[in-house]
Amino acid sequence: RDIRGRVIGFGGRAFGENQPKYLNSPQTLLFEKNSVLYAMDMAREAIKLAKQVVIVEGYVDAVIAHQHGTKQTVACIGSAITEKHIQQLKKLTRQVTLALDPDAAGASATEHGIQEALKTFDRTVVPVPLAAANPITGRRKHHEPRGMIRLEEQVDAEINVLQLPPGEDPDEVIRENASLWDYAVSHPVPLVDYYFKVKTVDLNLREPGGKTEAAKRLLPVIGVISDRVKRDAYMRKLSGMISIDERTLYDELQNILKGQRTSSVIAQFSAPMGQQQASRRNSGASQASLTEPPSEAGGVPRAGTQDAQDGKPQVALGLDKWKSNTLQWEDYLIGLLLHNPGLSLHVCGIIADGDFAGTDTRELYHILNSVFQRGSSSLHEPLEQLVPSALLTTVTRARKRIESGTPLDGEGQIKSAVQCANRLKRRSLLQLNKELQYILREAQDTGDVATKQQLQRQLLAIHQQLRTIDSATHLQG
Repeated sequence: RDIRGRVIGFGGRAFGENQPKYLNSPQTLLFEKNSVLYAMDMAREAIKLAKQVVIVEGYVDAVIAHQHGTKQTVACIGSAITEKHIQQLKKLTRQVTLALDPDAAGASATEHGIQEALKTFDRTVVPVPLAAANPITGRRKHHEPRGMIRLEEQVDAEINVLQLPPGEDPDEVIRENASLWDYAVSHPVPLVDYYFKVKTVDLNLREPGGKTEAAKRLLPVIGVISDRVKRDAYMRKLSGMISIDERTLYDELQNILKGQRTSSVIAQFSAPMGQQQASRRNSGASQASLTEPPSEAGGVPRAGTQDAQDGKPQVALGLDKWKSNTLQWEDYLIGLLLHNPGLSLHVCGIIADGDFAGTDTRELYHILNSVFQRGSSSLHEPLEQLVPSALLTTVTRARKRIESGTPLDGEGQIKSAVQCANRLKRRSLLQLNKELQYILREAQDTGDVATKQQLQRQLLAIHQQLRTIDSATHLQG
């Protein structure tokens, strides 16, 4: 029926698993599937009263929901949620709750529904004081005078997703556990929380590429939140999830809100991992010799600086620059080991595979260390036969970095390798320290005493390792 209750078509639900699942009247001038919502005529007043609409996939879901008492429920008819559907609903409510089937098609329909809602709902202009643009630093851009405001355009709607048990349709949940359905309707998952879950499920958030992709996927979603308190809370959540400083994320968010091309987290890491590392290492970095490891010019904190002690790169140093310098040190150490595999004896007790930030250098170190551990101090087989073809470019680059410099004697090589390994280990520990601090903060907020105590023990062990490395570095000069 249309919104006035007039019959405009017929539809049926197949028994069992027969396909198609739903069969409808053909398209006519009166019956346009992409604009009609099933049960809209009966749900209209309930939607206004509840200030919420629940969108389900099929007639049966809607019928059972209405019988149960969730009368603000409507269903799509043989099509995904469209702009015409949202146009009707936004006249009645700002809160849209999607309760589509939990299978792959339902997940796709949920994603499509979210995009249609974001596209179709009205936008509201929100004034934001420039002095409060970055709640972390409290700083304004140099060209933004105090007392001025910036106008941000945000979606004037609240979009949520109904969280149901895996594999169960709405009608099944209502029949088997009505109280669970009632709770799910009254406590839907906010859009951003839904995205935090589904947009990161395929990512390794301990890898630089995974962290970057998570920021790329989630920052635009956080940007549509009109409530600044909620937005700040989600920024802290993202920062903790991927262990990237909030200041960096806020800079990226401001670029997104202004419609500018983003840099740092998003743009610098959007290429495939091999291209990312190659571009960083080739961006003006000079070839280092055996007598001169990669320079720390450009703002990388030295071991004795306060910033380094806190585990935080200097504010002026971007994430990509910090990462680039680390990768140069990794190239240098790999080059030393290629030149003299026996150096593994002096560094294998300092640094492990997981301490390498680059995926290529990490794998190469693992291979070189394994060769040495088998009892050989030199490579009897051509290295090209021991490593995957994808790593040969890294091998060539690391060799050139060493061969272009002045040769060192045996003691000099050992000293350089140990210094480099200590520096890389230190950076790895500082990064781990930062990640654990984020997790500790969450444990304190939730009152998880056991996790808090475990994390505190881990942090103490990290600090002890850092002191040992700093003492060794000081003795080596």
